[in-house]
Amino acid sequence: MLHKDLTQQVINAAKAVHAELGPGLPHNFYREAMELELREQGLAAVIDRPVKVHYKGHSLGELGVDFVVNDAIACVMVDAEEISPDEYGKARTLLKGLDLDVGLLLKFNGGRLDVRRVEAVPKKQAAAS
Repeated sequence: MLHKDLTQQVINAAKAVHAELGPGLPHNFYREAMELELREQGLAAVIDRPVKVHYKGHSLGELGVDFVVNDAIACVMVDAEEISPDEYGKARTLLKGLDLDVGLLLKFNGGRLDVRRVEAVPKKQAAAS
């Protein structure tokens, strides 16, 4: 599994944040706490990294990814009740725009932390589609 150890470090950081803060806070509190926790663990976290969206060579604008860890894992925080298939699609779009292979969907607003691993569509498969 690609970036297995780093992914586990990010999940452990998210567990620590969720255990300390609990559910129900606004999105930005968890994002800031994650930045502190990741940096405390010696990891590089870039918050609100912009992702350019292109269509046939034309820039359509930018989206932001909540944070990118060690230039390897994109993390998207989910505020919805459930993590939907749309969230997976958005994460894959962000991974493509960042040229990364692994992402995590993090949902802090429940009694338990919900974490889902997302992998980019392989380049060969994307080209064939």
